[in-house]
Amino acid sequence: MLPNTTWEIDIYRRPCFKDDQPLWELLVCTSDGKILLNVWVPLAQVSAEWVAQQLQGLSQQPVGMRVFRRASYQLAQLASEQRRVPLTQSLRTIAIQRWLLARYQTVYPRHPGYRLPARAPVVRPVPAPFPADILPEQWGFSAVPANELSLIAQQPIPYLAVPLTQEDWNAPFWLATVPGVFLHAPDPEPLARWLFQKGPVALSYIESAISGLILETDTSERWVLATFQDPEMKAAGRQFIERLEKTQGLHFVALQPTAAEDLTGFWLLQTPVPL
Repeated sequence: MLPNTTWEIDIYRRPCFKDDQPLWELLVCTSDGKILLNVWVPLAQVSAEWVAQQLQGLSQQPVGMRVFRRASYQLAQLASEQRRVPLTQSLRTIAIQRWLLARYQTVYPRHPGYRLPARAPVVRPVPAPFPADILPEQWGFSAVPANELSLIAQQPIPYLAVPLTQEDWNAPFWLATVPGVFLHAPDPEPLARWLFQKGPVALSYIESAISGLILETDTSERWVLATFQDPEMKAAGRQFIERLEKTQGLHFVALQPTAAEDLTGFWLLQTPVPL
């Protein structure tokens, strides 16, 4: 394991019960998809002290810790302080969300105390117009083989965020095709800086009479990246959704001056897991 590894952590209730009491689970993995820890715990034992004690058993020292829930942030604060590493709440926690998604599909339903979880409605902010001064001149739907992400992660791309190139819990996935969007701007630097500061989280395609491409960022904002009526673009949007379903939400956004020039930015994205 590399010394500059970031840990992604989730500590939260699961749809499993023992003696009619809800079970919680602590999951810890690296941002590049290596499993470190998973421990079940009764609700009565859940505390920041318990989480810190569990993490003490991990010998490696991370450069940071990330969670995507507020509840997990509060429970991981003591461990962060004890290890003297920063703790961040962010939706750019691709590995832990994908591991959790896999466990909801293959692990929890097999638990003897499993109960079908209730899905709370997801409330997201109304999309705002994308800043006109950095709006890309052209864009298009695309896709790359998943096994090429590790090659992209090694390229000298100025703005590069491809933390996950394998999954200990789902190795066969990396034979899939990952959908995404390429953005083209003659002067890509201002847009690249804006994306870096906002932290792109996910893209979503919305089809209607006037279809749209929405960008969600780690600042709890959503932006109308593009609108269009072209039938071919709508067909490409539907293909994007189909591929997104097969990758369980994994996709990307890339930025370059033109299609013939080197990449200025490449961000791996994950549709947030509503769990």
